[in-house]
Amino acid sequence: MATDRGEKAGKGDLDESDRRLVKADFRYDEERDGFHCPGGQLLTLKTTRAQGQRVYQGEVQACASCRYHRRYCRSKSGAARTITSDGQEPLRRAMNERMSRPDSRALYARRKTIVEPVFGQIKNAGFRGFGLRGKARVAAEFSLVCAAHTLKKIILATVRGEVCPEFGKRAALA
Repeated sequence: MATDRGEKAGKGDLDESDRRLVKADFRYDEERDGFHCPGGQLLTLKTTRAQGQRVYQGEVQACASCRYHRRYCRSKSGAARTITSDGQEPLRRAMNERMSRPDSRALYARRKTIVEPVFGQIKNAGFRGFGLRGKARVAAEFSLVCAAHTLKKIILATVRGEVCPEFGKRAALA
């Protein structure tokens, strides 16, 4: 599961730097279903939005007196800090913990040379979005796009002589 920038812990200790606080600086408490601020306050669940998005918010007075207030509260009206999440918070935390290990980072770095170029090539070939809706139909459409991409690679390799050298020589003569 990929995590976004706000979910990755910042570099260095909070007290030794003047960086902005991000979501990863707040510790999620599964038992109390809330986030603990680095200043000690618990941000509790305030509302649940569509698609399971959950909004956690602290208390205004506690936020105003917190020593980290100017580094994490972006509200112009003086509201307390809010954090949005969904039901996948424990999975994100586990993924961030896993990606902090050097062996995991090395394995994940290989992805950019193995998988990501294929997505870029498919996008550059003109595929920008799905024309169908529904999980089964989207899966079928993507399978067709992948098959076309693979077929294109096979044809190019054959013409270059990487697969069947004698065909490549004939193609070059034609």
